[in-house]
Amino acid sequence: METERLILDRVKETDKEDYFHNISHDKKVLETFVCRYADSLEDFDFTAYLGRDDLFAIRLKDTGRLIGIILYFDEQDGVCEIGYGIGSEHWGQGYAAEAVGRFLKYLLCEKGLHTVCASYFTGNDASRRVMEKCGMAYDRFSEKELTYLGVERDLTYYAIRKEPSVLLLNGPSSAGKSSIAKALQQNLKNAFEGCIIRREKTEERRAVENLVRESFWNVYRPGCSEHYVIHVLRDDPAFVKELDFVMEKDGRLIGQNMFMRTGIDADDGRVIPVLTMGPIGITPELKRQGYGKHLLDFCLEKATAMGFGAVLFEGNIGFYGHSGFTYARTFGIRYHDLPEGADDSFFLCRELIPGYLDGITGVYQTPKGYYVDDADVEEFDKAFPPKEKLRLPGQIF
Repeated sequence: METERLILDRVKETDKEDYFHNISHDKKVLETFVCRYADSLEDFDFTAYLGRDDLFAIRLKDTGRLIGIILYFDEQDGVCEIGYGIGSEHWGQGYAAEAVGRFLKYLLCEKGLHTVCASYFTGNDASRRVMEKCGMAYDRFSEKELTYLGVERDLTYYAIRKEPSVLLLNGPSSAGKSSIAKALQQNLKNAFEGCIIRREKTEERRAVENLVRESFWNVYRPGCSEHYVIHVLRDDPAFVKELDFVMEKDGRLIGQNMFMRTGIDADDGRVIPVLTMGPIGITPELKRQGYGKHLLDFCLEKATAMGFGAVLFEGNIGFYGHSGFTYARTFGIRYHDLPEGADDSFFLCRELIPGYLDGITGVYQTPKGYYVDDADVEEFDKAFPPKEKLRLPGQIF
């Protein structure tokens, strides 16, 4: 198999040194790709990788040298999973997407499978971007699926399913995305036909507050306070007006999200600037249809483009893990006022700039504007249509 810059073929006996250097002895690779570490070339048992039909070398076409590997496994009833690794010296050059795109062509169009999936350690945005570039779409999140290098790992799964009318002509290269990726993008566009995400207008603030009220009513407590929270936050000095977005569908407001500046009180005495966000709300009748993720991903792209380094907030990993969030504890960040050993699974983080939180430990501070008085909420709520407050299972306040 070939691409513009790569050859994918069987692993050979002469690949031992390159395999050792780029995969089995590359600790950066082993942090993202499950593989047995080899301490020395002399002790490296290379025979297990020879003569396998499921394992392919990724080679540079101009030199023939192995820079990575790609494989498929657990094939059953037209479905399989793939894994891949590229030596860290070759990261950032598009080789992974180029190899994965060609491999998907082989599995879907030449081998005849109908579904291919792949997983990455939740929070590994580089792997997520490779999968998305190749047309794979989010499939599921699996908490603590495996223990690797002594750590319980959450996995996020992506998948691609072959449509009868779609053929993968070429793997993605530096020139663009595959035809399957374009087809899936079209499907996504069709799903959100008529949707617009834009900045909130001053004159529609009450309508947005009512939308948020409808979205959160009786969800976390009898009634809700989120509509008053956003009312207060707009006047807070930490409010980021450039990241105050609403979503419209066919001219009707259906979603909202906002961001606030805050910081991490680092253990070394620094204050590390970060963002927090929310409340993010979708009108009740359109929940669990992908609109929330669509809005969230758009907002995160805009925050990244503005140069913000990370987002931390309180949320459900089952939803936010789909968009690259993981537990803040994995970055060494602690939640303020939370006793040691207490459950912190609600406290999430996503780096927008890779490595932004490297070497940082400390305590996250929630902006004070999020803390509102119940009496003020009650008074504010009188301006909205009456709604019944209910005590329901699953509420946390």
